[in-house]
Amino acid sequence: MKIKSILVSAVMITAFQGDLLAGRIISISDPIAIVENDPATIIANYIKAVGGEAKVKTIKNASMTAEANFQGQIIEIKTIADSENTRMMQSTSVGGNVMQKTLLVNGSGQMIMMGQVQELPEETVALLKPQTYVFPEQFYSEMGFVLEFLGTEVIDGKETNKLGITAPNGMVTNEYYSVESGLKIKTSSDATGDITYSDYQEVDGVLFPMMLTIKNPMLPVALEAKMISVKFNGTLSDSDFQ
Repeated sequence: MKIKSILVSAVMITAFQGDLLAGRIISISDPIAIVENDPATIIANYIKAVGGEAKVKTIKNASMTAEANFQGQIIEIKTIADSENTRMMQSTSVGGNVMQKTLLVNGSGQMIMMGQVQELPEETVALLKPQTYVFPEQFYSEMGFVLEFLGTEVIDGKETNKLGITAPNGMVTNEYYSVESGLKIKTSSDATGDITYSDYQEVDGVLFPMMLTIKNPMLPVALEAKMISVKFNGTLSDSDFQ
């Protein structure tokens, strides 16, 4: 159960490509001075790389399912993100049984584990809100996050721009964006460990990573979570968030 909880925390915090732990007092719609290695430019290039600002902003909700094989057990992670109504749901199941579920509905957050309900504090709820967006990068200014360029680093043979990111609660993470493609390659933090994004594929005109590789000191081996279903702008109901 401990391993499964760590997995959920890692995937929850990163929100399957929306990596919420980043921000700056600008937005993609603000005038951007093209400055080499400027965080605003790196983020703008990322949004352009995945499909462009106009296309990304048309995504109001997403339903995603990923699977990971851990020691012969299939772990299924379902995420529903609804930015239009500021709500989200994420569940982790093993053998068809829901082991853990996280909910954000009507401004309140809950974590349900083995039938036990825990109300989440405001600080945690604040970190869940960016996860209602599939690509929260375009709303960094509204979230009050701060970005800093930390140089370049080679990851898996690819040169990347490294951004140091501080969330409003002081939580720090690093994100790495490919210099060549602009796509996000990796995130790293003390809370989540390392998460690498790969196998970008087009979904409704938007590039989305279909493979996440999670490395955490408390995981005996790297865990690969493969996206098996990604759907944008579907019809959602209240029952999806229960």
